[in-house]
Amino acid sequence: MNRHLLTCAFAAGAIITVSSASADTHTYVKLTNNFRGTGMALDVYNGGDKNNFTQMAPEQDVSGQYWRIDGQDNGHLRLTTMFRGRQMCLDVANGGPRNNYVQLAPCGNYSGQFWRMTDDRDGVRLTTMFRGAKMCLDVVNGGPDNNDVWLAKCGNYSGQIWHLNDTGKPVN
Repeated sequence: MNRHLLTCAFAAGAIITVSSASADTHTYVKLTNNFRGTGMALDVYNGGDKNNFTQMAPEQDVSGQYWRIDGQDNGHLRLTTMFRGRQMCLDVANGGPRNNYVQLAPCGNYSGQFWRMTDDRDGVRLTTMFRGAKMCLDVVNGGPDNNDVWLAKCGNYSGQIWHLNDTGKPVN
């Protein structure tokens, strides 16, 4: 089996090895990026027109900001939250007005739910099996979707450099 490993250093000094072949984290992480900084974390909308879509929101102690990383046998990772549980996976909308926006959807054998993390400068880039290595997780800057999260063409953008911050909260 081809096993991909990625070691990430956390701000608190803890180090995690993320493997695509098995569940590797024993604690939840918060996802921040260079663009919005440590004061903003990846979160999930709760209700309204954007229910289950994701956004960068002020960092706080809420379950939608606690992410679990699970390695998969196909060489990728799945991301779920404490908020919605392990049955709802981070996925990419395919088509419609929110095409390429990122949301939680029921977990299944969908290529938009299989993520890859690759080292990039002082963080990681996140891409999906669905859109491939040329579309990176990014943050919308401005307009009505300001701070929403989507896949955009990879480039030299600070919103595409992510950090996994250890929360110390154990996963169940």
